[in-house]
Amino acid sequence: MPQQTKIFRVFVSSTFTDMKLERSILQSDAFPKLEKFCEEKGAKFQAVDLRWGVNEESSQNQKTIQICFNEIARCQKISPKPNFLILLGDKYGWQPIPEIIPEDEMNAILGVLNGIDKELIQKWYQRDENAIPAEYVLQPKGEQKDYLYWEPIEKDLRNILRAAVEILKFPSEQRIKYFASATHQEIIKGALNPPDGSESSEKHVFAFSRTIAKIPKDKSAVGFIDLVDDIPDEDSKTKLDELKKELLKKLGVDHFKKYDGEWKNGTLHIGEKELQQFNDDVLEKLKNIINEQLALVVDKDEINHEVKLHGEFKTRLTEHFEGREDILKIIKNYLDNRNEKRVMSLIGASGTGKSSVMAQSVKLNENKGATLVYRFIGTTSGSSNIMSLLQSVCGEMARAYGIDAKTLAREGDEKAWYDMNGLADVLRKCLALATERKPILLFLDSLDQLSETDNAKALYWLPRELPDHARLVVSTLPELEPALNATYKEPLLVMPVEQAKKILGKWFSSIHRMLTKEQEELVINSFSKNKLPIYLKLAFEKAKKWHSYDTGLSLNEDVPGIINDFFDELQKDYPEDFVKTVICYTLCGRYSGLAENEILEILAFDPEYWQKFIEP
Repeated sequence: MPQQTKIFRVFVSSTFTDMKLERSILQSDAFPKLEKFCEEKGAKFQAVDLRWGVNEESSQNQKTIQICFNEIARCQKISPKPNFLILLGDKYGWQPIPEIIPEDEMNAILGVLNGIDKELIQKWYQRDENAIPAEYVLQPKGEQKDYLYWEPIEKDLRNILRAAVEILKFPSEQRIKYFASATHQEIIKGALNPPDGSESSEKHVFAFSRTIAKIPKDKSAVGFIDLVDDIPDEDSKTKLDELKKELLKKLGVDHFKKYDGEWKNGTLHIGEKELQQFNDDVLEKLKNIINEQLALVVDKDEINHEVKLHGEFKTRLTEHFEGREDILKIIKNYLDNRNEKRVMSLIGASGTGKSSVMAQSVKLNENKGATLVYRFIGTTSGSSNIMSLLQSVCGEMARAYGIDAKTLAREGDEKAWYDMNGLADVLRKCLALATERKPILLFLDSLDQLSETDNAKALYWLPRELPDHARLVVSTLPELEPALNATYKEPLLVMPVEQAKKILGKWFSSIHRMLTKEQEELVINSFSKNKLPIYLKLAFEKAKKWHSYDTGLSLNEDVPGIINDFFDELQKDYPEDFVKTVICYTLCGRYSGLAENEILEILAFDPEYWQKFIEP
């Protein structure tokens, strides 16, 4: 769905055991204040701290780093700036072994190994030919669920891989995943080397670097420094010092703030005033950037804002569109038929792809000289209410002809702009503005998503006859078909299997993956039982995680079943009661459920549950 309000989503990157004081005060003070500040400005603030509830070394499926990278990318996409906050202490942190190794790198590594070292690497990494190009994937821990059992295996694998990389003299960018800590790798993605097109990190990323005075250099400081066999790890200390220097150089003194802690009674101590000052500094710096962005991005023109949101939604729907030539040709013929005066209604069951067909038809009619207006009803709050929907589309159409739509209200009565009979009349008058040189094409998708207010689903407001040079295409579920008897109706049938194969191929190509022949047959055969585009999309979301070596795969053959499978998979990766609780909160919201930060706030009201959440 389109992003209706501006969201500031900030990834918090830190080590795990040594930053609890800072992360706790941010969660209880700075972040709620930023949420309130953004809410007052019509925006949202979300802090993403993946250290809560997930121990760095606890990921059973060996996907910790990929989860973090994906979330960083999501923050960068949703919130160009600010989107990244760094907290560093005296600990470099967990240094994971790579979750994925490209085939060319692994072939080189295996080429310099032999004996038991080679066997151990081959045992824990399997070649996945579904990736393009192929790659080697670190296998799940299996019975080694407790990190105490997994740690020596991970250590052996790390030493073997690092020794091979040293022999091979990999360049620095390839060495990172073998030698850097998880936090360091996050910082590279979020601050030191963000993707092309991202905002310059020195303009919006902030790093807070803490030094603990007189911290012991032995195991009594476990959790706050890096240790190897209870001895300080000098290599990690060197890497941490270099990382801090690099960040200072990259971000500058205004964005790299140092502060102190002290060691008391066997643990870190930060004075109440000093801790509050840290919190206030984070709050002020993020608030200033957010305020600057709000001044730049808030669109005071509601019509422009609505057009932008629906344009973004159309782009996503058509990104990998394939097939449907028959119905697209029917729509084209309707649009070109000067003798057809009826509204055209596209009618299809849920999941048949009505919105995608409507979006593709819109795309095919862009840049052709017509006034092209479209809304995907239900994707924004404004489009779901019939009054605001008609005011928006009428305002957009009238503006294209240099007219204020309100002046078209009957007999100049502005009050008619605020009642349904008056708006229905304005809609007809706006459509009548169309000319031969500048026709009007209006698309209204998903009439069934209109709210019940003003008896909108009775569709009495639709014109029974269109003026010259104006065309109106609507789509809906079959439940509203009786109200469309005066329209030119066309059914949207299920998707042919051959089209499904092409679409599936495009989707996998876009993520540089593929399926084995047997896996593809499983997806297509399951799809053929219902032939619904929505089923194909859900099956793709599941199948894109399959590896070429996976066996015993299955797919539920209906939409409810495959959705239930998704929830079952979540319960394998996370505590069952947590998944159930979050889903219940997601569904219990009055309108569209509860947002992520709202769910976290509710969980925080249960002290026992919250403590279990932050102390896994």
